[in-house]
Amino acid sequence: MNTPEAKPITVHAHRLGPITAGVEARTWETTLAITGQQPVNAPAPTEMLIGALAACMIAGIQREGSAAGLHIGGVEVTARANRQMTGNGPLLKDFQVHIIVTSADPEEKLLPILEALHRNGSVTNTIQLGQPIEITYEVKQP
Repeated sequence: MNTPEAKPITVHAHRLGPITAGVEARTWETTLAITGQQPVNAPAPTEMLIGALAACMIAGIQREGSAAGLHIGGVEVTARANRQMTGNGPLLKDFQVHIIVTSADPEEKLLPILEALHRNGSVTNTIQLGQPIEITYEVKQP
């Protein structure tokens, strides 16, 4: 079996000040709160990760529903996780996702797509499978 080549996705973040970081990707940019002192309209990185999980669910339903010829009128996703301090630092655990799909199609046609969501998304798979993260360091002098 041939494994398709991995497609790189790059996101760049930089410190804006004592409580915020700027984050940029190919088609978007945003500001994140990096301390407990959240400024207005700036999510915390953990909220962005949980939000990415929720958006991944919507993308999966839209993609798979369209491929199956289903008519998805709307999708709402609520994602939650508990942040817990451990001996190794903070950890997100106990992820929960609740999905509401609005569709004129019968439930039995939607269920296979909904049941397969936990294995059909890059964010979902990464969280569930606990992919390793390679971290390299560089120190610059001012």
